[in-house]
Amino acid sequence: MIFALPLRRGKGSVESYQLYIRYGIELKLIRKDKRKEKKMDFRTQAGMGLALLKQYGIRDFYYRFREWCDFQVRNQRYQKLHSSYFPSEAELQAQRRKRWDYEPLISIIVPTYETDKTFLRQLLDSVLCQTYGKLELCLADGSKTDIVENVVKEYKDTRISYKRLEKNKGISENTNRGFEMAQGEYLALLDHDDLLTPNALYEMVKVLNKINPRPDMIYSDEDKMVGDSTDYCDPNFKPDYNEELLRRNNYICHFLLFSKEILKETGGLDASYDGAQDHEFVLRCKRKGAQFYHIPKVLYHWRIHPSSTAYDPSSKLYAYENGKRAIQDYLSDQGIEAKVALTKDLGVYQIKYVRNKEMKVAILVAEKEQLERLKKRTKVSKWTKVSYYHASNQTNREIKKLKEDYILFVGKGMEPEGSGWLEELLGFCQEKRVGAVTGSILTTGRKILQCGMMVSVEGKVYPLFEGLPEIYRGYCHRADIPENVSTLSLSFVLFSRIAWEAAGKIPEELSFPAREVEFFAKMRKAGFEVVVDNKLKIICSEKYRTDYKIKPEEYVSLKRNWESEWKRGDLAYNQNLWEGDGKFTFRKKERNKKY
Repeated sequence: MIFALPLRRGKGSVESYQLYIRYGIELKLIRKDKRKEKKMDFRTQAGMGLALLKQYGIRDFYYRFREWCDFQVRNQRYQKLHSSYFPSEAELQAQRRKRWDYEPLISIIVPTYETDKTFLRQLLDSVLCQTYGKLELCLADGSKTDIVENVVKEYKDTRISYKRLEKNKGISENTNRGFEMAQGEYLALLDHDDLLTPNALYEMVKVLNKINPRPDMIYSDEDKMVGDSTDYCDPNFKPDYNEELLRRNNYICHFLLFSKEILKETGGLDASYDGAQDHEFVLRCKRKGAQFYHIPKVLYHWRIHPSSTAYDPSSKLYAYENGKRAIQDYLSDQGIEAKVALTKDLGVYQIKYVRNKEMKVAILVAEKEQLERLKKRTKVSKWTKVSYYHASNQTNREIKKLKEDYILFVGKGMEPEGSGWLEELLGFCQEKRVGAVTGSILTTGRKILQCGMMVSVEGKVYPLFEGLPEIYRGYCHRADIPENVSTLSLSFVLFSRIAWEAAGKIPEELSFPAREVEFFAKMRKAGFEVVVDNKLKIICSEKYRTDYKIKPEEYVSLKRNWESEWKRGDLAYNQNLWEGDGKFTFRKKERNKKY
């Protein structure tokens, strides 16, 4: 259950957290006082429940409660298999002995302010015990008291660089002072009450030695930790770089490493975006051409504790307003006209691309009855010229006859909701980077059939979020936010003629879903992105295919072409998640593979 209740500002994708974190974790921290625990339990549950009921309404609240139950199950599984996500002590020892051809100095920047002593000591220990030891820890302290300085004096490690700032100027400016202290070739950000896993820097340096050219920015997965305990929960297993998702949610967040060169080029954090400074920085780096790389491993523990909790979301509404402005500025700088808005789930943004380019579209409809209904229900702007065709087969041969620059396949029984659906899809395709786009395909009972498809490490195909109620947000809002995916269904899809040609046209000799895997893999290889707009709903009134198994002879061909890509994992998924259903569930059993 995803609740829009922020815990701390400036945390990006996970600014909106589950309700249980807001009261469940706090209760764990006050168990020494049983009477207080019960009192807080009642007040918190009643207060939060009423606030959420008022914010979301009865129906929405009901489904969010159901999602919360699913979340609890996932979290229990993560805690049960927690050790399988991290290296053993023997592996950590081997990492300490490892020598690399390229061993850069890494500067870890921590802006501190009246940091809790226990939290600070744990942070210092987590950095100094890294299995890759060529580092410096730069502490830029904006505290009024000596609390941070006194703790730092306890440590005699020469890798610690401490500076007492004359004035506390806020998170961005304090961090920039930390940047000025840094001598490293690469820098990383660490919040003053969070922790790194022992192998965090090792994994980063491993990528810098493996990937050529070296990426400008490297980020990892993360989880949460409760207070000063070792109670870890709520992991965020992220996708690889995902443009549409990042525009709406700072899913990258922690742990983030970046080169000193990209920092110099962008100029550091901008205090005018305080509260969303991390998101704005990442977007600005991307605008400057930064290349990203994702490590699908939890390398960062984000600490949750009562003093970091904002019980009133509106009290830090400025942070989300700054996030909205950061996205708006990012789009405007690229000449993209769009309207950015907040949503109920703070930290998740809505983007409506404004139509401002002339586009000619050919709609190929499988049934004549559908064609007439679409004509009556579809409203277009002055920028759009539409031609409708009855094409029961929807083949390359039919596309070749057309003169339009964009083609839309509408399969049997497919009905997009609303009247502005076509303008919505075309809004994405105004950017030449987007080769194809679709919506969320639903049953008449409002259950998800698919939000695109994923291809597993073994080359098996699964629909994303199949069977979930339409109103579900899904894991980390992934069923609720437009994003890039690897594969779409050709039953309902809009694609550009240029992307179709670049992909070598539709491989009609293959059957479903091998045809889709091959076509969209080629499209992406040609440089075009594939997008699902989960906000746009397509109702399927006919029986939809539920067998996603690839024929053996077709699988051999696909494996020959794409096995190296499959090994990396699907671009919209994560290898830490169970790949057996496309629903972003956690592992069902520990895998026998070296970390």
